[in-house]
Amino acid sequence: MTQPPYPGAEPYPPLPPAYGGQAPPYSGQFAAQPPPASAYFGATAIVAATLASVIGLVATIGFVVAFFRITTHPTSARMLSSSVVGAVDLAIAALAIAGAIGLFKRSPAGRICVLAGSGLAVLDIVVLMIVSLDSSFVRKSAPPTLQMTFPSGFLWLIVPVAAIVLAAHRRTGAWLLPKTPPMPYHPGW
Repeated sequence: MTQPPYPGAEPYPPLPPAYGGQAPPYSGQFAAQPPPASAYFGATAIVAATLASVIGLVATIGFVVAFFRITTHPTSARMLSSSVVGAVDLAIAALAIAGAIGLFKRSPAGRICVLAGSGLAVLDIVVLMIVSLDSSFVRKSAPPTLQMTFPSGFLWLIVPVAAIVLAAHRRTGAWLLPKTPPMPYHPGW
């Protein structure tokens, strides 16, 4: 037993095992584990924002291509189809880029924009795949690299579907919740 530091005081507490003292008795339970790290770092939200940036970039390129097709081929049939495709690509680009910026800034509105832009991109790809099934007009009017066929259409579907899944994930929602500010420091208290 150790001696108290002065008469009438309690004895020193036992030393931890690393310093030669006895270990506390085993209680049979494990220590509490911290929550998973991804809940704090928002990996799902960051990947969803990155995929939305890619969707926005591709849609912007599609809008530019449609704009140049309208100005270089002013026939009515090509102008109408290029105008529709250009307008849809512009909407996808605006929603996806605004959503990506919003997710990077931890805004819940960014999540909604990513979901809307990615959903519109999925709808656009599916419609283009259906239209290009047996349409000689699409094959003649679009360059071979931009024609939407079934194998390439399914490959293009991976990015917006992954963005939808990641943006709708509960960890993305948890990362977007407002964080409680630290307690204010009051000197002298």
